[in-house]
Amino acid sequence: MTMVRGVSILAAPCCGAQYALPNYMSMNFSAFEFWTDGWRDGSLMPNDEGLRRCQCGQFVLLKNLVEVGVADDSPLPSLGHVSAEQLPECIASATSEEVELAARLEYWRHLNHSYRERYRQHRDAEEAATKAKWLAAHPDNRSWWDKLLKRKPPSYIRPADSPFTYPQFEPTPAQQQNMERLSTILASRDGESLHWHAIPLAELYREQGRFEEAQRAMDAVEQREDDVTARVIARLIKERNAAPTRYRM
Repeated sequence: MTMVRGVSILAAPCCGAQYALPNYMSMNFSAFEFWTDGWRDGSLMPNDEGLRRCQCGQFVLLKNLVEVGVADDSPLPSLGHVSAEQLPECIASATSEEVELAARLEYWRHLNHSYRERYRQHRDAEEAATKAKWLAAHPDNRSWWDKLLKRKPPSYIRPADSPFTYPQFEPTPAQQQNMERLSTILASRDGESLHWHAIPLAELYREQGRFEEAQRAMDAVEQREDDVTARVIARLIKERNAAPTRYRM
């Protein structure tokens, strides 16, 4: 579970302005939906790259704020999230590649939101049709005696051979340009940074239809049996599926 104890007092490296942010003792990353591009819908924790805008106008990263201290409470302001509308400005004015990377990662996920909605509608419609077909084949034929004895009606279980389709994913020019630049930035990383970003890089290549490069990126990932995200992306690469995909953790 997520636990907060007081606030952390932090100073912005650009102008020294101080802010009070929640002092997390533990974090819960549960969510209603998980997506292969890293988006968590209905997440209990912030679903961003730590990108914020200082009161002086500079875009900063939470990890670059300077720790001043911890307090039970503080009248200092918090740092608001950068809105989706501000991301193009942040990308254009980024003072470092780290800030550009954070902004482009958030922009990538934001631009995928319209596909997410089409995906949900498509999956809901297909699941409704599958369930209706199953119910038609398994009517409730209980007699009054069965009901008196509280015998349960047929209970729907999704058949293993049910269809699972999704709408076609066709990136817009803005999506394509952003993914290409993101791929270039991540592919230039080395050491721990490359290891940390290997799965997002594989996913970016996959969504661009660059499946061979996606596979090479996945080959560099240390595979863990409990890494659901990596397993899903690896399977989608083999299937030559380029669409952002929802999955269960």
